[in-house]
Amino acid sequence: MHYEFHEDGVLRNMTEIQRYDEWFNRFGNQDRFFDLFRGVVDWDPALFYLETFPKRPGCKPLRMHQELFAGPVDPPQYLHLWIALDDVTNDNSGMVFYRGSHRFGLAPHIFHPDGLPEVQPELLERIEHMRVEPDIPAGSAALFDGGTIHGSKANITDRRRLSLVVAVRGRDTVVHGDLDIFASIITRFFREEIGVAKCSAEDDFYSLGGDEPARSRVLKRIVDYYGVELTADQLDQRRTPRALAEKLIELTGWHELNT
Repeated sequence: MHYEFHEDGVLRNMTEIQRYDEWFNRFGNQDRFFDLFRGVVDWDPALFYLETFPKRPGCKPLRMHQELFAGPVDPPQYLHLWIALDDVTNDNSGMVFYRGSHRFGLAPHIFHPDGLPEVQPELLERIEHMRVEPDIPAGSAALFDGGTIHGSKANITDRRRLSLVVAVRGRDTVVHGDLDIFASIITRFFREEIGVAKCSAEDDFYSLGGDEPARSRVLKRIVDYYGVELTADQLDQRRTPRALAEKLIELTGWHELNT
């Protein structure tokens, strides 16, 4: 399961939850969902993942982005069914969409110091007329393409706001860039366990200031995340996130890491 936390340790999101809970697996594979998906696309959909975002009180806005930028699916057959579990309004992390933006293809993104991407602000200014900010009652949903530019506002209420995503992709699609995805996750491990603001997939662990305690923490996170035990010597021999990701793939295989 992929999960992320806010800086103070509060859960930010969980992805792939259908792999670890049978109820969510059944929920995501309901016929009524796939009847809906097949009614709007000309390709055969397959469940990609289930994801939840508990937007806590005081939660910052989620920058405008495209799912296809983070998950490069080829061909780009990718849908999100975004289900509101609470009433979603302007004040509690209301959703923002740029209606029709999926027709433009992949937009240029920039990365911020926190490692999260955002569609170039200059582009957002040019398509401001496409921006919509719907209220979404609990139990309702938004269905949008993986190329749709979207994000959310801050939660300025004193209650968390819950949602659930059912993501599907074409049954015959391939998710390219797996090495880049694995390397980006290990890059985050390096950054967080060494305590540096920036880290690239080519940065050397020890040049960043890594030491034995940080090395142990990185190795533990790899075990927790992938179920793969690497030795300290293996990290010392593969001292960049990309090289370490290559070692994971070499030892375990693409399929095991992807599941």
